[in-house]
Amino acid sequence: MTTRRRCVSLLVALVAALALATAAGAEIVTRADSDGRTIIFDVQAQGVDVDWYAALLRAAAHGDEITRVTIRIVPEEDVPILCGAAAAACYSPGRNGGRIVVPAGKDLRVASTFLHEYGHHLDRAWSVSGVRELNGTPVWWQLRGMAALVEQRAVAFDYSRGWNRSVGEVFAEDYAWIHIPYQHAIPWLAPPDETLRTALFAELGGQPTAQLPETPAAGPLVINRNGTLAAKRSQVVPFGLLGPGRRVTFTATVDRSTRAGTRARMDVTCNGTRVANQTFTKGRATRTINVPNLGPGECSARLVSTTGVRLTYTLRLQLAIET
Repeated sequence: MTTRRRCVSLLVALVAALALATAAGAEIVTRADSDGRTIIFDVQAQGVDVDWYAALLRAAAHGDEITRVTIRIVPEEDVPILCGAAAAACYSPGRNGGRIVVPAGKDLRVASTFLHEYGHHLDRAWSVSGVRELNGTPVWWQLRGMAALVEQRAVAFDYSRGWNRSVGEVFAEDYAWIHIPYQHAIPWLAPPDETLRTALFAELGGQPTAQLPETPAAGPLVINRNGTLAAKRSQVVPFGLLGPGRRVTFTATVDRSTRAGTRARMDVTCNGTRVANQTFTKGRATRTINVPNLGPGECSARLVSTTGVRLTYTLRLQLAIET
């Protein structure tokens, strides 16, 4: 239901995070894990339950690396600015630690996303002898058969073969899954079985004694965009659908100030195939595409200007699991 491209560009995320480091209303707060290690939060959203995020980390396998990361909690609409258009969250490494950007919220989607990003940070604290980073942990590397997959070019250490075939992303997704088996965004690889789960917990110091906090089911993901579209240009919102039975609702509104005739068109594309489209004509400022039973897939929602003047627009994309 939700895009899981969490690290579209670590450089973009780092630059944006630095630019907002002194944002008004930011608050640095700390909590402790079960062993008294400090967890640092940079809270930049209203009404955040920091204790809920801290409880997630207490109940997740970790070590001393937890003191070397800052968790920045921001309004969901700020995540694309900091992490990239297709990201649900992101992790940025630093010389003395790392920074996680995660949306404010309190459901399974946020919890799983948060632990995925922590998986990247934990990955940096572990090394696999003779293997370039990011590479997971030694036991994970062996049991997942990563050496053979790298040799077969089924995976890569970067994003050259796609997000879900990046070694670091596979590890982060597995790390999140062993704690919260919510959605596994690696469609070509089965989620960790009990053998891998048990072995990974043992390698990381044993299953934590702290209990995961109560976490509501995830509601629909809503992505909002607005701005000005130059003549004959387009605005694209990429997203991923992690499983079947997803409903995509895409609503676009453009201004009425142009002359008669077609001014814009909109479409939804999944896995390279356009699945639906609408055209704006005279007198129509708002159009909606509502497509049931999609997924899994890599998709995008697009608004295209067909006029010679600028258009102001508002986009709303909702991704939901069919009931």
